[in-house]
Amino acid sequence: MAWVFICIAVGAAGFLAFIVIDYLNVSAGLKPKADLAKTEIRDCEAKIDAEQNATKDTKEEVAVLQKEIEELEKELVEQQKKVDEYRENEKRRKPTKFKLEG
Repeated sequence: MAWVFICIAVGAAGFLAFIVIDYLNVSAGLKPKADLAKTEIRDCEAKIDAEQNATKDTKEEVAVLQKEIEELEKELVEQQKKVDEYRENEKRRKPTKFKLEG
C-alpha cells in the first residue's frame, strides 16, 4: 500500500517539475522581449526629456522676445510722437513758406 502513496508523490513531484521547467522556458523566452521593452522605454524617456527641454528653451525664448516686443512697441510710440510733432511743425511752417514766396 505504501507503493501507492510513493507513486502519487512521484507523480506530483514530476508534475511540479514539469510546471517549473515550463515556467523557466516561458520566462526565458520573454526575457529578451522584456529587455527590448525596457530599452524602448528608456529611449522614449530620453525623447520626452529632450522635448521637455526644447519646450522649456522655446518658452524662455518667447519670454525674451515678448520683452523685446514691449520695448520696441514703446520705442515705436516714442517715434510716432516725434513724427506727429514733426508733421505738426511742418503744417505750421508751410503756410509761412507760401506767404514768403508769394
